[in-house]
Amino acid sequence: MDVSQYLNVFMDECQEHLQSLNQSLLVLEQEPDNMEILNAIFRAAHTLKGASATMGFNKMSNVTHAMEDVLSLLRQNELEVSAELINVLFAALDLLEVLAQGITEGREEDVETTGVIQSLQKFVAKELKSEPGPKTEPGQKSERRQSLELRYLPLEIEQIKSAVADGSNLNHLHVHLQEDCLLKGARAFMILRELETHGDIVRTIPTAKELEDEQFEDDFIIGLLSKKPLEFLTRFLEKMLDVQKVEGEVNDPEALLVERRGDGAQAVASDVDQQKTSHTKATSNVSPTVRVDIRKLDELMNLVGEIVITRSRLEQLSWEQEDQNMVETVEQLSRLTMDLRDQVLKTRMVPVDHVFSRFPRLVRDLAKETRKEIQLEISGAETELDRTVIDEIADPLVHIIRNSVDHGIETPEVRTAAGKTLPGTVELKAYQAGNSVVIEIFDDGAGIDTRKIKAKAIERGIVTSEDIDNMDDDDIMNLIFLPGLSTSEKVTDISGRGVGMDVVKTQITNLGGIVEMSSVEGEGSKFTIRLPLTLAIIQTLIVQLGNDVFAIPSTLIDQTISVDKQDIKRLRGREVTVYRGEVLPLVRLQEFLEVKEAKNADLDELDVVVISNGERRVGFIVDTLVRQQDVVIKSLGTYLGNIPGIAGATILGKGKIALILDLRSVA
Repeated sequence: MDVSQYLNVFMDECQEHLQSLNQSLLVLEQEPDNMEILNAIFRAAHTLKGASATMGFNKMSNVTHAMEDVLSLLRQNELEVSAELINVLFAALDLLEVLAQGITEGREEDVETTGVIQSLQKFVAKELKSEPGPKTEPGQKSERRQSLELRYLPLEIEQIKSAVADGSNLNHLHVHLQEDCLLKGARAFMILRELETHGDIVRTIPTAKELEDEQFEDDFIIGLLSKKPLEFLTRFLEKMLDVQKVEGEVNDPEALLVERRGDGAQAVASDVDQQKTSHTKATSNVSPTVRVDIRKLDELMNLVGEIVITRSRLEQLSWEQEDQNMVETVEQLSRLTMDLRDQVLKTRMVPVDHVFSRFPRLVRDLAKETRKEIQLEISGAETELDRTVIDEIADPLVHIIRNSVDHGIETPEVRTAAGKTLPGTVELKAYQAGNSVVIEIFDDGAGIDTRKIKAKAIERGIVTSEDIDNMDDDDIMNLIFLPGLSTSEKVTDISGRGVGMDVVKTQITNLGGIVEMSSVEGEGSKFTIRLPLTLAIIQTLIVQLGNDVFAIPSTLIDQTISVDKQDIKRLRGREVTVYRGEVLPLVRLQEFLEVKEAKNADLDELDVVVISNGERRVGFIVDTLVRQQDVVIKSLGTYLGNIPGIAGATILGKGKIALILDLRSVA
């Protein structure tokens, strides 16, 4: 079997199952008697076992098979949930994630699985020593067989009587699949399909849909109308792959009718009603979906971007031609283009839960490692972000949460002595604000001592004593994001892995985002991350400097204002003005970009774009505010991709190229 064409689908499903297993195991650890969760864990492990075996990934299949054996004992109440067992199951999940990575990199066979499998098998071995259960006497139906007894509706019995009169027999076939059968649902479907060549299937227990969805154990019963002898049918089924044995009997339809009158008929009707209700609920809650390679969505977004550029050119032409019909047509095209853009953007959006779901397990493990009592609270996990942003934001969030656990939350002894409650809390929150998504990480730990930041910054030569004296608390706190600065007394394996907060800020800035930090000593710290909804198409303000035009992302703009030349003063060597009752530093954009032909020096009334970088604001003086425009971000390539203040480029009407400015480094 050539698995390469299915590998991406398998890996997507594998990650979903691993995520589900992690979340469910965390619940099981807190609620060991929750059978619903236990069944969900078993189904996920079973599905992963079957899929990996089908794909030929034997090591992953072996690990999940060992997990399934343990989970089966838990479901049968032959094994109790214990801290030791939960730890072993989590170790198995960690190994599965390593195997998944190995499969992606083509080195699954290099991953050692023996130790974890043996740890799982130890739990099974303890139970195998117990006495076997009572045997079923010959001729006596087992409790399991009785629980699967077929019951028919009156209309079905009429169908049966008609077929029997025509020479058919009503055969009840009890099919037992082998315990190690992979993809039970597919096997049951094949059995039903093959049997239909020898007769008519009246009813199955469980239902055909439940069989297809693997909502059964290892056996099921089929009611088959056939003119073939019972012996032929049982031999036919027993020759099929994964069938362990088949028990069969021929039934009298008259006896069935008598047996099922009265209460029995009500029971059948009740069963049918339940199945209808169940089926209705299932179909009403499920929306049809299709998996799409992210590269195809990227290409689709690129094409939409080209349409946006072409639309901009048409708008420019319609303005120049002054043709009313053309203007109206272009306006309609613009609306359709925006609708198309919005729909394509929606297809790229995924909930931040895609990342957030990793953190309960992370915090649980870190809490055990540091011997702290920590509770993680998550809200807004349904908030959506562009898939590209989601993939890149995971590492910065992991580092911040590790810092919160390692350096923020205190040990139980310290918290108790300080009069704080247990457990300590780490809050992770996401919400949409305009065209941005805000992620907040708060811990109610020790906070950060600004005196330590000052001392470390001076000690490392990052700033001078004079610089420190001119800084407010926000400026001092932002020193945390500079390379080589940490207030921690020691580097640990948990948060001190050679990655500082400067790397976190760089990663978030590369995503077009902003990160801020605030802290109160003794009360806790909060990180606030603001990210654009998408990195592909953004709304910008087009400004002019001399003969050149530039695009400033609207997400960075606080406001645009006009400032009288007379209202500009100098403070500590730089131009400032008063804005909303506060001193607003000013930067002449031509000086920052070294544009020589700017005209604003000769103007009495100056256009100023106020850029917000968290709590800090800076006003940039430009020649002219041109218009707002949606633009497609184009990369400047390897050689020009890291120019300070330049985020990329875009193509405007008439094919004119404009640089997209990232002015946060100045703000």
